[in-house]
Amino acid sequence: MGRNPHQNTNPGTHSGKNLIMQYTGSNKPVVKLLLEQCFIHGIKQVVIAPGSRNAPLIISFANHPGFTCYSIPDERSAGFYALGMARQLNEPVAVVCTSGTAVLNLAPALTEAYYQEIPVIAITADRPPEWIDQEDGQTIRQEFIFQNHIRSSVSLPSGLQDCDLMNARAMLDQALVKAHGYPKGPVHINVPFHEPLYETQSWSFEVQTGVFEPQIKSNYAEVKSEVLQQVSLFQKILIIVGVKLPNKEIEQWLNRLADNKKFVVLAPASANIRGANILNLAEALALSLNANQDLSLKPDVLISFGGPVVSKATKQWLRSIKPFIHFDVDENPEQVNTYESLSLKITGNPILVLHDLLATPEKNMEYQKLWQVLNQKVVDKQTEFNTTCPWSDYSIYQIFFDWLTFPVDLHLANSTPVRYAELFNKHPMINYFGNRGTSGIDGSTSTAAGAALVSGKATWLLTGDIAFVYDSNAFWNRHLPDNLKVIVINNQGGNIFRLIPGPDSTEQLESFFETRQTAQIEKLCQAFQVNYLSANNKDELIQGLEQLKNSSTCTILEVFTDATISAGQFKKLYQQYRSL
Repeated sequence: MGRNPHQNTNPGTHSGKNLIMQYTGSNKPVVKLLLEQCFIHGIKQVVIAPGSRNAPLIISFANHPGFTCYSIPDERSAGFYALGMARQLNEPVAVVCTSGTAVLNLAPALTEAYYQEIPVIAITADRPPEWIDQEDGQTIRQEFIFQNHIRSSVSLPSGLQDCDLMNARAMLDQALVKAHGYPKGPVHINVPFHEPLYETQSWSFEVQTGVFEPQIKSNYAEVKSEVLQQVSLFQKILIIVGVKLPNKEIEQWLNRLADNKKFVVLAPASANIRGANILNLAEALALSLNANQDLSLKPDVLISFGGPVVSKATKQWLRSIKPFIHFDVDENPEQVNTYESLSLKITGNPILVLHDLLATPEKNMEYQKLWQVLNQKVVDKQTEFNTTCPWSDYSIYQIFFDWLTFPVDLHLANSTPVRYAELFNKHPMINYFGNRGTSGIDGSTSTAAGAALVSGKATWLLTGDIAFVYDSNAFWNRHLPDNLKVIVINNQGGNIFRLIPGPDSTEQLESFFETRQTAQIEKLCQAFQVNYLSANNKDELIQGLEQLKNSSTCTILEVFTDATISAGQFKKLYQQYRSL
């Protein structure tokens, strides 16, 4: 199993060796100090949006040998590029922009980063404080502008003197520690600048390299005996895993628990957990359970970890049946009561808990058998449905998953792509990613592009036409990665509003909910000089997928479907699951 899960490193410290850095940057001491602290805290990648007030930052970051910089013109897209990079690398990434409304455009990405616990460092240039609200251009109230959705906010002195250095260094250090502590998350560093902005000088400074090691404020040692005692008393134990980044060690521990028939492990595709006895089809299973009110599958003890669960039906079922005991396990100490039954929040490494659960007494295998029987009914019903389903949104996912035979990082846009993907067992070749912190459509493409930029791996995005057009500025830069491939399912609107109950019963479905659009994606691709393919049926789709696979540059495959047929097939499948 690799390392002992109870091993602990020396937390909350910097480790490494000293290094002399030389570069030509802004002559402003505050910028030199900021770069030193960014470097010390392990920031290596910097996304920069153009501007004038942020010129001292641009000049310094671009010339500094310790940073790799990327120019992304659209601030909203830049924020999501940084998010995708930080999530892929599991390290903090900075995004730099000028003053004014440019700053506000970072808000969607920072909010998503906050709820996904991703360390995005927003560094915003500002006008001097004496010019705020004085009718000066590009001047707004930037200090604490993101305060509801960041881990820390710092506004540095506008005219840094030697006497301010110690205080400013402490402010930066405290903010950056919070970015990659527990919980991780975005921080905002606001830097007011007086003119002149473009003067430079040579700098030389000694820094310590290495990685900052944050401390987990764990309570598991204190509650361990209580947790294991409660688990030992009951027979029906259900472990549910939310959205998670791929983690082979956690996957191995969960498989050991499920294979020993001690526990039922419910892990939707977005949890990135696969195994012979792991149940991936959470949405379908919950649809049946909600419809039939079968309490034989109700757990005595629910153990949850990971991020949010995509499946609405699963959340509805767990809220309705209310397990006797619910333990939530996370490195984030903040209490979350998604299923309205929380008994105890366990703060710590989930691997420690899984390791100890394996040593608890044997359980009644009948509980897992009941789940496996229902799961097989779901699989059989889906197999039957697949043989008769006409060309539609659903059939595209079926064809894609059947066709795929090589490893892919698959990004799923909101709202329908992530839902369709969860109707299938986790594909062995796929690592799933998606912006499920806030579940917005606004940055899916930029996030995938940012991840592809730093991963070097085959990175594919499944998106809809509305989400694609909304974030089309993701292609408006000179860093577009060749390993990014995009499949756009074009049903001429937001088809999610035909799937969920309510909008399809109104007269405003097409004009105000679905928002049927006429943008020509082929023309957008021409404008951004991106390769374009299209498909209207199964044969063309398979041919297009082969071309995507073999393409040596970023390519977009647009697949056309009928919105009414697609919604009808989706609802038909859901009704069949409810009838099980």
